[in-house]
Amino acid sequence: MDDFETFKSAREKMDPTTRNMSDHQWQQAYSAYRSARERVVGSERKSKKRRPSKSVRGAHTPSSLSSLGLLRRTVRDQSAYADLRLIIDLLAWIAIAVVVLAAVVSLFFYTSMPAALVSLLGAGLEVIGIVVARLLAQVLIDIPDIALYRGIQESTLDRKPSLDSEV
Repeated sequence: MDDFETFKSAREKMDPTTRNMSDHQWQQAYSAYRSARERVVGSERKSKKRRPSKSVRGAHTPSSLSSLGLLRRTVRDQSAYADLRLIIDLLAWIAIAVVVLAAVVSLFFYTSMPAALVSLLGAGLEVIGIVVARLLAQVLIDIPDIALYRGIQESTLDRKPSLDSEV
């Protein structure tokens, strides 16, 4: 989506209410989109300098065989909630770091092995809880995007037969 018209058509497909936007609003939205893309590309370039490997650690690309994976990737590529996903991921990693740090500090104060093991198990459960909460938050973010995407897909499928029958 490098040009304005491609951006506009993609947004209208994702959100039909954007058809009511004025030209000035469209220009503002497009400039915000371009600046966000430039920031993302800039941060990717910086991360590539630090890490020369092709794959990013922790990033999972869904299988091309899974229709759900393809749907998730398509919706997330066109989502307006990319910043919210990033915030959730950052907060989850910060929370995990705090839990691990607290577990390490608490190990210095426990002199008995059973108390230290209980502390480590508690920290492990907290980390698991944080990961599950992060995944649930991602699912909650996906719900409106997937519903809108499926609604658009169904409406385009409904329109195609009616256009073919008129010809």
